[in-house]
Amino acid sequence: MKSKSFIKIFLILLLVIYVNGCTREKLFSVHIIDVGQGDSIFIQTLEDKRILIDAGDEEAEHTVYSYLKRRGVKKIDVLIATHPDTDHIGSMDYIIDKFKISHFYMPNAKTDSEAFYNLLDSCKEKNLKIEYLTKGDRLKIDSSTTMEILSPSTITDKNNLNSIVSLLNYKGYEFLFTGDAEKENESEILSSCNLPDIEFLKAGHHGSSSSSTDEFIEKLKPEAVAISCGYNNDYGHPHRSVLDTFRENGAVVYRTDKNGSLVFYCDENGIFTKKKYKTE
Repeated sequence: MKSKSFIKIFLILLLVIYVNGCTREKLFSVHIIDVGQGDSIFIQTLEDKRILIDAGDEEAEHTVYSYLKRRGVKKIDVLIATHPDTDHIGSMDYIIDKFKISHFYMPNAKTDSEAFYNLLDSCKEKNLKIEYLTKGDRLKIDSSTTMEILSPSTITDKNNLNSIVSLLNYKGYEFLFTGDAEKENESEILSSCNLPDIEFLKAGHHGSSSSSTDEFIEKLKPEAVAISCGYNNDYGHPHRSVLDTFRENGAVVYRTDKNGSLVFYCDENGIFTKKKYKTE
């Protein structure tokens, strides 16, 4: 009798665990992975599509890899290198080596660096096609998520100006990811795109004053801004003038140098966090 009762209780517990797992609410999420003075952004949609934008520098490979593996990632549906600066693509070759990649996108820009050549070698080894993005391109991620490419319109000899700027729309909520886009990119976007107010902004160029002009932020009116930068970095990022611009426009600013990795969620009520982060 005791053994039968134990089996019955065990089966009930299994059923409870199964039901809880099936009914647990899934949420669209944006993860700003703390890679120090660099960028790496992981996005998971409601339909389990996985997007990775940039992968930090060469020293970030295990940080990014471990972050993704802890979240059960085996395949990356959309991998984007915003531009070929080492602090954005330094670990991209490692990510390509370790995960199945459905689509890999970057601007049609080149640079003479070991990180760039390692990236090309990994693509060749995996027979991964490089698809080039430019202004006006549009990616349908799933039934409720799209990405519109706002920049670059041309390729220059300055890597930052070649940054892919993508506007992600999830059920009417707007997320802007800017790479290291600078004032010139922002000015062109303002003059040629009908920008909506946005809910979320990944600040350009780690919060440098080379980006996030008053005019750009006034137009966007972001509710939340994430800045990816290294603690006590050599560049003084984020610059005080940029923080002032965000504050004057009512944005809540979250920084990786003060909080580590950041996770933002989105549902029908808007964007929110589950942890209490330090904010500006």
